[in-house]
Amino acid sequence: MNSNFQFLKDEFATFHDRAVKAEQLVIPDPRTSLVYSRMALEEAINWMYANDEDLEQQYNTTLHNLLVQPEFKEQFNHKLYNELFIIKNAGNLAAHNKPVNDIDSHKAIEALFYFGKWFIKSYAKEPVSEIGIFDFDYLPKEGGSTLSRKQIKQLQEQLDKELDTYQEQLKTKEAERQQLADENELFKKQIEALQAQIEANKVEANVEDEVNHPRNEAETRKYLIDVALREAGWDLKGVNDKEYKVQYMPKSTNTSETGYVDYVLWDDDGLPLALVEAKRTLESASKGENQAQLYADSLEKMHGQRPVMYYSNGYEIFLWDDQFYKQARPVHGFYTKAELQTVMFRRTHRKDIRTATIDTDIVERFYQMRAIKSIAEHFTGNDKSVGKLVGTNRGALLVLATGTGKTRTSIAFSKLLLECNWAKRILFLADRTSLVDQAKRNFVKHLPEHTSVNLLEEKDNLEARFAFSTYQTMMGLIDRSREEEARFYGVGHFDLIIIDEAHRSIYKKYQAIFEYFDALFLGLTATPKGNIDKNTYHVFGLPDKSPTDAYDFPEAVANKHLVPYYTIEVPTKFLREGIKYDELSEVEKEEFEEEILDGEEATGNEWIASSELNTWLFNKPTAKKTLQYVLENGIKKRGGDELGKTIIFAKNRKHAQFLKDTFMELDKEQFGNDYVKVITHKEDKAKEFINRFCDEEKDRLPQIAISVDMMDTGIDAPSCVNLVFYKPVKSKSKFWQMIGRGSRLRPDLFGAGQDKTHFLIFDLCGNFEFFNENPEGIETSSQKSLTEILFGLRLRLAEYLKSNQFIDDDALQNFRTELLDGLHKDIEILDLDRFDVKMKLEIVHEFGNENREIWNHLSKRDVKHIEDELAPLVKPQKGDTDLARYYDKLLFTLITKRLETPNSEEYINSFMIPITKVVGTSKKLLKKTTIPAVKSKEALIKLPLEEDFWKVEGIVHLEKLRKGVRELVKYIDPEDQRYVTTDFADYIIEDEIKTNRFSDTESPEYTSPFQNNVHRLEQLIRENENHITIARIRKGETITKEELQALEDILFKGGIDKEAIEKELGSQFSLVKFIIALMGLSPEKVDAAFAKFTNDYKLNAVQIQFLDTIKKFLTSNGKIEPSKLYDAPFKNYHSMGIDGVFTKQQGDIIFKIVEDFNQAN
Repeated sequence: MNSNFQFLKDEFATFHDRAVKAEQLVIPDPRTSLVYSRMALEEAINWMYANDEDLEQQYNTTLHNLLVQPEFKEQFNHKLYNELFIIKNAGNLAAHNKPVNDIDSHKAIEALFYFGKWFIKSYAKEPVSEIGIFDFDYLPKEGGSTLSRKQIKQLQEQLDKELDTYQEQLKTKEAERQQLADENELFKKQIEALQAQIEANKVEANVEDEVNHPRNEAETRKYLIDVALREAGWDLKGVNDKEYKVQYMPKSTNTSETGYVDYVLWDDDGLPLALVEAKRTLESASKGENQAQLYADSLEKMHGQRPVMYYSNGYEIFLWDDQFYKQARPVHGFYTKAELQTVMFRRTHRKDIRTATIDTDIVERFYQMRAIKSIAEHFTGNDKSVGKLVGTNRGALLVLATGTGKTRTSIAFSKLLLECNWAKRILFLADRTSLVDQAKRNFVKHLPEHTSVNLLEEKDNLEARFAFSTYQTMMGLIDRSREEEARFYGVGHFDLIIIDEAHRSIYKKYQAIFEYFDALFLGLTATPKGNIDKNTYHVFGLPDKSPTDAYDFPEAVANKHLVPYYTIEVPTKFLREGIKYDELSEVEKEEFEEEILDGEEATGNEWIASSELNTWLFNKPTAKKTLQYVLENGIKKRGGDELGKTIIFAKNRKHAQFLKDTFMELDKEQFGNDYVKVITHKEDKAKEFINRFCDEEKDRLPQIAISVDMMDTGIDAPSCVNLVFYKPVKSKSKFWQMIGRGSRLRPDLFGAGQDKTHFLIFDLCGNFEFFNENPEGIETSSQKSLTEILFGLRLRLAEYLKSNQFIDDDALQNFRTELLDGLHKDIEILDLDRFDVKMKLEIVHEFGNENREIWNHLSKRDVKHIEDELAPLVKPQKGDTDLARYYDKLLFTLITKRLETPNSEEYINSFMIPITKVVGTSKKLLKKTTIPAVKSKEALIKLPLEEDFWKVEGIVHLEKLRKGVRELVKYIDPEDQRYVTTDFADYIIEDEIKTNRFSDTESPEYTSPFQNNVHRLEQLIRENENHITIARIRKGETITKEELQALEDILFKGGIDKEAIEKELGSQFSLVKFIIALMGLSPEKVDAAFAKFTNDYKLNAVQIQFLDTIKKFLTSNGKIEPSKLYDAPFKNYHSMGIDGVFTKQQGDIIFKIVEDFNQAN
């Protein structure tokens, strides 16, 4: 019997036998053939890991894991490597009982043949004669032993057992071989020579494959589209699934008026759900748009149903549902049949969300309803030519101050989409587990009739209406193929995705989620709209500084929906200026030399920057002074005997524990382990103690929570009255999230009728000063992984070395070549089975594959493209540690700075901090010379300790140090990391303490020419704003003469001349009207006046905004002239003012309400 795999028989019998069985069943039984192809591949690859010195034995021996190891991937040309995944993926489909056909078995057996050819040429003991190309005539047309599903499962179990046994044998064999190599120098040399020959064979095999492996670009393109369709559940077995003939094509395209659609996706009733037009890989997929439209016209005429249109070149896919959306959009996969059926259902059952009723049991405040209306109008429009409902935008962003009900608003909007047939499944994403838990509780509370699933804790449930997850978990769920399981979530699985705390860093880190799912996106953020990065707006398809709707912190405070804050900026000498050696006492200088310089004598110029404090250096007096200040000046409870609920935002976990220990020393009677808690992601049961801190029903400990990135956002703690900013913050979104922890209302906090009126922020690190100077904040690189940062450093260094000043230096150019080789390799070995890599496949192929030469001549555009698109995909190399990568970062930075700073003295003085860190690493390693690997590099490790080392010109010595030491830093003990506790005297700079009230900085000040009397009266009224009579006046209640007299007795004491005020303001001076003009009416009074009107009419977003503007005038001034409703700012809504926004009947009602206020005030 002829076989394509005869060349394997003598030397690799098991591989041969399984390959031949796969070959025999390609046509008669494709499923069993695929299983055998995969088993043959698995056999061969396990053999490679056992016998090839370049491949390290893996703990995880799944086929996928073995395939994606960098050292395995780099052995193949990219085309051959990619084809190994055809064998694996198609084999998985077969083993898991998914639809397969003889196209799959043909593709897999051909790929297995060329892999086998490469394998034998690389590993055969003797040179192999010419093998040729795959011969399809050797495939039997019938016969062969087919297997049942049960037999396939048994066969797989048998293989797994064989591989387990094989692995145990390999471990024993490897140990014996290593012992021989250690004891026998000749044996070791023989192994090295054999490995060298294998390497040469591999190179030759790759070249031969490139030259003699016939590949058809058109077939490959079609197969890429086939696989993508089948991932979505389309088996493509039907006679009309491919190359479907259609009638009614325009004569201008074909005189016969017929055409052939590449793919048609059919419903169970025989109607077309979608079509797919395939274009050449080298062409843009968008070139298929016109052809797809003509085919859709024809299919609609033939079958009475217009299909959804897709067009693709294998890399890009565009979806166009022109029955609802006027424009096509890029997607990253195809919809399942069920999802396309839903699209068809919505064509006739979708309701207008702009006019639908909002559930006021969920949201009752005007701004929440306005926000929902704004989103609805943003997502929806009308085709004016036919009066038809159409979809417009697919992204919306709500800016709602923390504590004003972001989640509630999203719940009410979600309910609206479900009831109007816009959504079937909704996903809520957050970056913290606590936020996911909290969101699910709120959704279940308000929508208990709908099934919900927390994907962090519960089994996947396809029927769930709501799913809740962190970004990290969702990334893994999308990419289930990593675990060799079928994908669970397709691109069309969710209809709405809610992004909690949407900002740039989230998108940058998890942009694959945003790009993968084809859904409506609703972003929620508390960051003020003017401070949101423009890229965040662009993510949601919005112009800069133009959220879909906004209700900022100042507005919420003005409307009494949140409480304001007072800031107390408390600088200390060290936190402001750092620690300067020459300013310390003699005793402290000795401590400095001992603790910080490891016993070395100081030069006198040493300086610890303030940014280093509480990072690795912790100074006890600084902590004691600042915490004591908080204890003395913070808001108290229990009659002033005890500090109110307090959150301290610490810099890191070590800092948090240090602060707790300091608290315990301050008062051992009051402060116990339960009173002060460190709450971080690493603390056991942290969630339980967050719940206790936030418990509003019981007053439970802890009273003071010291948090590291766990209570910055999403924690509802209305009783919290003190916040301590003990870390610098650069991100404006993070800054406002932290402020939001104290802004919630809390009635009766200090006893019956004694509500929380404000909260305090103790700023110890100059954050408010920073944001005064940098209103937009500064986007830090914290969202980048260390691996991504390193990739960027190496890329920029390589580009810098391209400069003319270095072009003639052979050593530097060789170094540049090494850098570019490494960067190219990082891209070349990317796991193409990862979904985020698949979405960037075109650029991955452009700069990966065999395209090493392109890296030598990168343009500025290329560099930016690589940093933005490819760098985030790069993962750490196997065996790499964080310490090794941090050491790389340190040295690459110093290498770059050395090139930029040729003068040695200037270099050493300017970069003493990173140099000191390198020196410190060497000192730690020298404690580990009992480890052979460290001992062998002892001379190299000592070099940085010599000052002359840093004066050497060039960078060769620095790169040699990096390469030699990076693999050793893993031996440094964790407890040997640089943490120092000092006892240097520090003090609070009393005359630089600043106190501010929120309204003082956020609201315009009232100016008056009558400073002596009128202005003083205004100040007194503001100071007594919570007086019961003033509160009743603002609510529009009737005041008795006795009550008014009692109020005047309070206000006109202390030298304020009432007669002078009457003289200046007129004899008609009324204290009631003066208070209303100054303080405005209460929001509750104004809202109540308009309540019936808003309930009687279904108002759109513009009408709601118009009413809100009237309400602001009334709450600020107590009245508004009717003519004002035709001027700015009301003209901004319509050129005709109120008449252009409301009907005459509605306008008359509004004028009557306004008239009532004007007459009363």
